[in-house]
Amino acid sequence: MRIQDYGPVWDATTPAEIEAALRTRHGAGRNAFWLSPRPKEFPKINILVMGELAYVHYFPARRNPGYASIGTVPDLEPGEETVFFPDDTEEPLEIMNEAVVRFADALKSAQEFAISDAMPRCIQWTEL
Repeated sequence: MRIQDYGPVWDATTPAEIEAALRTRHGAGRNAFWLSPRPKEFPKINILVMGELAYVHYFPARRNPGYASIGTVPDLEPGEETVFFPDDTEEPLEIMNEAVVRFADALKSAQEFAISDAMPRCIQWTEL
């Protein structure tokens, strides 16, 4: 599986390699990842990370808006937003807390995606 963050590209196949790549952080504990099976471009998963929080977006095909993770973090206030950074600029992206999951769950979804490029079943999704 191909994993790209703000800069480097990894070719990760084992759960340990995937975890090592996804634990990479920049700035104040943040990063953004694009995951895709080799050699195909789609489906793709985008994972935004801020500390131990994440937002996961599954794109089944080009020009398909895809599916967003359904939040499972009880400590986050419903109706509020968590700030992520989709690239290496200081431009924030605010994601509704109802779509934010724990990083551990995002990691599981990436590891599941490496086995089968179907939409991971370890987290819940909402169609966009």
